[in-house]
Amino acid sequence: MRWYRELPHSSDALMEAYGRTLAEAFANAARAMMSVMLDVRRVRGSVEGSCELEGEDAEGLLYGWLECVLDRFQVERVAYARFSVDLDEGRWRLRASMRGEPYDPSRHGMGREVKAVTYHMMYVGECGGLRCVRFLLDL
Repeated sequence: MRWYRELPHSSDALMEAYGRTLAEAFANAARAMMSVMLDVRRVRGSVEGSCELEGEDAEGLLYGWLECVLDRFQVERVAYARFSVDLDEGRWRLRASMRGEPYDPSRHGMGREVKAVTYHMMYVGECGGLRCVRFLLDL
């Protein structure tokens, strides 16, 4: 089974990611977002990163998480492809570790540029017995 997919959208990237747990769905959401920008299969894990944040609800936490990953790519130029997420759903806290390497367009390819994560069409819930998140990336 694929743990994420891109859904049809006229101008942006509408992504859906799945997991047995919400934490796993969040990890797969980050990989899905990175797959829009580069070939995640070619990323090695020589660089470690982390992210800790809180949200007011599940959607706010998903938004903040994806923004953290996108920011690391845009500012630090690190291509992350492996994510481990720990969630406290009662307090909407996230602690994540990420593995990747410095971005190299000749190695990782040049996908579509993601300008921003949006709340538009965002969904956190269940899809077919799995935890599921859906989000729109502004291209």
